[in-house]
Amino acid sequence: MRAYARETAFCMVYRQLMAEQQQDFSMFDEDKLTEGDKQFASQLAGFVAKNKEEIDQTIAKFSRGFRYDRLCKTDLAVLETAIAEIMSCDTPFPVVINEAVGFAKKYSTPKSASFVNGILASYVREK
Repeated sequence: MRAYARETAFCMVYRQLMAEQQQDFSMFDEDKLTEGDKQFASQLAGFVAKNKEEIDQTIAKFSRGFRYDRLCKTDLAVLETAIAEIMSCDTPFPVVINEAVGFAKKYSTPKSASFVNGILASYVREK
């Protein structure tokens, strides 16, 4: 299921932010992940790692009123994953934004969802 693969990629990106090097699928429900899902999650997390500077500059550009270095790590991982998917995949923008807002609601604060939505909507409008 692509939604769980996307959530897996988000968790992998979050682990990278927290300086955890292990990047396998043992902590995830592997019954929900096909080989294609694992490949998608790995590629998305890898794209974030390889393009982190460009992605983070994009986040900083659109996070008006919030200093990039003060962003919550969870929100940062959600945004990095979503922007990476927009940059590297042909997934429709509304799907990416909806999933990212869902992750913000699930893993972060109530205000994070609107923050994530605002940044991603601004990015997509400019794109």
